[in-house]
Amino acid sequence: MPAYRHQQAAVFVFDEHAHLPVQGYTAACPTAWLKHLEPAWASLPRRRKEPGSLPTSSLKQIVQLLDPRISSIHWNLHEPEYIRATTPVDMPFHFAVAAWAATDVAPHLPEKDWAEILGEHPLVWEPHDIDLAQHQLHPNGTGNPGDAVFSLLPSLLAERVAASGLNLRGHDYKAWLGPTRSDGRRAVYLGPPATLTDRDGATGLYTPYIDFHLETIPGEAQVRVHADLHMARFAALPSSYVPRRGAHPASVTVLLHADAGFVTSEERRMLVQASATVLGSGDEARWKWSPGVSKLLALLTRHRYPDPDILRTAPETLSESSNDAVAAFAIHSSGMKYYLPADPEADKNARRRTAGHPAAPGYQPIDHLEVFDALAPVLAPFGLLPASPTTKAKTKTKALQPVNTAPECHYQLEHWTASPRTRETLHLALTHKLGLTKLDGTAASDSQITYAGPFVLTIHHCDPGDLVGGIPRSGHDEPSVRRTEDERAVAERVRRITEAFPRPADLRATVIELEDDGFFLRTRQGDPKPLLKRTLPALGRRVQCMRPVRPAPEPGSKQKLLEGTDHRVSDVERAASSVLDALRQVGHVADIPAPLGITDSFELSTVWMSYAPDGRAVPMLIRMRPGHDPTAQLMPTPSQRVEPEIPFTELPEALTAGRGRIRLAKSYRAVADFLIQALALDSTTDRVFLARAAVLRRRDLWPWLQDSYLTPNALHLPGTGFERPDAVPAPRKPGDHPGLRIIRVREADDRDAVPHLFGVPWDEERQQRTPGSGRYSGLARVSDTVFYGINPRSDQNQTPLGITKLDPTQLQNATWSVSNPRPLEITTAFLQDGDDPAEFAMYVQAQRRSYTHTANDTQWPALMHLAELMDEYLV
Repeated sequence: MPAYRHQQAAVFVFDEHAHLPVQGYTAACPTAWLKHLEPAWASLPRRRKEPGSLPTSSLKQIVQLLDPRISSIHWNLHEPEYIRATTPVDMPFHFAVAAWAATDVAPHLPEKDWAEILGEHPLVWEPHDIDLAQHQLHPNGTGNPGDAVFSLLPSLLAERVAASGLNLRGHDYKAWLGPTRSDGRRAVYLGPPATLTDRDGATGLYTPYIDFHLETIPGEAQVRVHADLHMARFAALPSSYVPRRGAHPASVTVLLHADAGFVTSEERRMLVQASATVLGSGDEARWKWSPGVSKLLALLTRHRYPDPDILRTAPETLSESSNDAVAAFAIHSSGMKYYLPADPEADKNARRRTAGHPAAPGYQPIDHLEVFDALAPVLAPFGLLPASPTTKAKTKTKALQPVNTAPECHYQLEHWTASPRTRETLHLALTHKLGLTKLDGTAASDSQITYAGPFVLTIHHCDPGDLVGGIPRSGHDEPSVRRTEDERAVAERVRRITEAFPRPADLRATVIELEDDGFFLRTRQGDPKPLLKRTLPALGRRVQCMRPVRPAPEPGSKQKLLEGTDHRVSDVERAASSVLDALRQVGHVADIPAPLGITDSFELSTVWMSYAPDGRAVPMLIRMRPGHDPTAQLMPTPSQRVEPEIPFTELPEALTAGRGRIRLAKSYRAVADFLIQALALDSTTDRVFLARAAVLRRRDLWPWLQDSYLTPNALHLPGTGFERPDAVPAPRKPGDHPGLRIIRVREADDRDAVPHLFGVPWDEERQQRTPGSGRYSGLARVSDTVFYGINPRSDQNQTPLGITKLDPTQLQNATWSVSNPRPLEITTAFLQDGDDPAEFAMYVQAQRRSYTHTANDTQWPALMHLAELMDEYLV
């Protein structure tokens, strides 16, 4: 792989002399409207209880669909510049609001004539011109484009691409304008969707789309326009399974399209996003439209509106719009399954075969950069230019640190299985993959065997019987009786486990052979895994589940076997991974090094915020010190006034006991104090605090972590507000807190704020990109204090770099799985005098590759990754 010293992101910035004036008008929502709408919404049974929570997402879509003169509409009806338009409008805006009020706000008040009520109080329009290319600055020098630019510019760019189309690989893509979003982002879909069928007969639709959004970087005046390439996948076969997310019923997101317009031929051509709720499961499932835009649009449109249950059973019949019908596309999400076409020779009583979507997500570096280069001439008239490439950061700190562990450790591991073959697989994993050797004469019986190597491990083989089987579910018709009987079955299982496996004298890792959740779903039994995670920590055990080992393959099978055995290599590797994951939970973790230049005591810490199933937050202070075991500390609560620092291995037991759970909305001040405690302001020890921006930058927690307030080496403590600039205390300097460093980390999943970054060849003489692209790993410098850390490509991603998914003549390329490592944004927010920001950024990046339990790189540095894995005990 070439060693790229320059990297390119799909990001545009305005030329410093650019102007993009937009003439228009703004209007506030009439107060008289709110006096009618809010009481009506408040009286709706089973509505959301939050104040001011009028369901405006459907209104936003419909209003901008019906009237192209409307540029943007805010989700909050109390916003002074609630609606923006190129010219004052009246109808059909009032018509759309009246329909929305009748369907979404007050369906329980059919007697109200909303058209008449709203028509008595017209909008009052005020001229309001804006230059989208010229921005103010925050006091810390960060670009401050304002809310109007965040909402207007992405839509303007998406409409430009939708109007012009895009030529990729010699093919002219027709572009569809995507739905509006409350955060101002806007997508353009390069449709129509293509149909793909793989070798197993699975069929699906897919299309690329470009998501436009604005982002900033602390201290940088330029506002960055991201143009992210993604793949949208749609159902083309009958649905068999839709996964449930959280406590709510399963749902499916649907895109609606009408070539001739939903209501009028003059409306803006765009996709509309709706939602369908899944009722029941399997063959008994049915889909119905969820409240919101789908019901509102069904009321307004003059066309035949799609039946959501037909979208479930025959989605291919709804994929074309016509002069009298609306097209509908069910968006595929991870975990969805579809029925394959029936085999005429198959047993009629056999279970129907299912499959996922044939198109694999992700695009190649050449695809991302081809779209980026194709957009450049389209966006140039707006004064937008490709952002300058980043450069490799030069550091003395190595990207790959040695993984050291405490010497002469002896661990205890229980292996719960009734299968002799699984025991054999575990033995092979220990001896062939983990470098351990069975000690002669140390086994007290067949159920207890000791191995030695890099560490000593005693295996306790246990037969759990039916304790790891499915939990019987009640079949009673009455929900309350059914719930009581299910709770009784769970309590009985807990009692039996507690009797069979009392707490041992020493902490034990526990590997449990267990079917996956799909098995228990198919057999209509309760999955015992959550119960095991909840019960065993109090019995001195840390739980790692492992899917059953398969029988030996048939003679002549091409499956790779471990030499000299009939065991699959994949099964042996799974067993080795399960052992290492279990040992991680009892303290087998890598020791951390100190950053370059620090020779005395050092501490690395973070506050990780998790959430329990009941919605309560669980802040956890995690610390690591070279040569010492990690520790954890939970936040005190009214039921647990004192929370001492505990070994990290004791955290699962504390979490399953319900400790540390708080209502975050009522505890911001207490959490801010907890963060201040974590910073150890009175200490002089060299220490680094890792702050996750997505969680801690809340206005009521630590707003200094926001782009608009973060000034390097000028610290404002957690809980300090910026609403009144004259009341903000003076910032703290490095000399005020010797030894303290704060590094903000921001993951790519945080609103996609961190772009993909690809290696590009560079002409040093001409100082410009040359043709070509590839993946880059290492540390890229974005500014003096902001860096992107990129991990190497995973071993599982073997798709050749030359394969493109954008060529419509090579649709089968879409079946190739592509994974481009996403950067972690690392901002050296607070360092000591003389510190090199690049060295500390590389120190954090190197921690993403330093583990005993996995050879894979992770999204987070080791400290945060270990904390995140504790989420599985919040059951």
